[in-house]
Amino acid sequence: MGGTQGLKRILAIHDLSGWGHTSLMASIPILYQQGLQVAAMPSAVLSTNTDYEGYQMQDMSAQMKRSLEHWARLGVSFDAVYSGFLAGEDQVGLVKEAIERFAAPGGIVLIDPVLGDCGKLYSCYKPSMVEAMRELLPLAEIITPNLSEACLLLGRDYNPRIGHEEAQGYCRELQKMGAKTVIITSAFSPKPGYSAIVGLDERGKDHYLETRYLPSVCPGAGDIFATMLLARLINEDSLGKAISKAAAFVKEGILLALSLGEDPRCGIPLEKALKI
Repeated sequence: MGGTQGLKRILAIHDLSGWGHTSLMASIPILYQQGLQVAAMPSAVLSTNTDYEGYQMQDMSAQMKRSLEHWARLGVSFDAVYSGFLAGEDQVGLVKEAIERFAAPGGIVLIDPVLGDCGKLYSCYKPSMVEAMRELLPLAEIITPNLSEACLLLGRDYNPRIGHEEAQGYCRELQKMGAKTVIITSAFSPKPGYSAIVGLDERGKDHYLETRYLPSVCPGAGDIFATMLLARLINEDSLGKAISKAAAFVKEGILLALSLGEDPRCGIPLEKALKI
């Protein structure tokens, strides 16, 4: 099945939150704005993102299986497969199947291993989810864990103040687990008022970027960073340039949200940030 001629195609496997600029509600408009064609495979459908008390969630595993079978009959393929939040460990196998069936030769597989934050596993997951997520690392060209998720994947105690050298060590350990390029977000920076992004590519090149720390809860910031990173890589930016552009977009988006004084649980106001 062909897409629009000449356009790169992305398969995005994330949850769909009906309210709030997170997951597919963020990824789809960003990828379109970047000139890319998107196919969405919702892992779960939620009434709101999980920052809202009382959110309702429906696991979409059965529909994911049906989509995989239908797309196989249609003969689709994708220049990138990109996964984020999964509703449970059983969906890891479905993501693996999607990669094996539909990732075009030479394409990008980006795994955002959504597991937790602030040193804790998300309440919707059991510890077995961490072990399941590790199974995706050997299939990934790029992973984008935050520091908490890197620690969970490595079985390490969370230390929010690890230095650059130790964070690079984490990247190397994650590469030994199979990931080719590792980018850790929300890492510590010794520069007051800043946090850091620490990365190591498959050639062993160190990537380090300090970004202004903004004291604001911003759901979806990690989704938006990973989405913009992927978009810029598909559009043939270097890894370093893609990291810088993605980080700048998130920073400006958070500043915009703060300036508008809107409910921070909604995340970045993409209708303004994307200037559509």
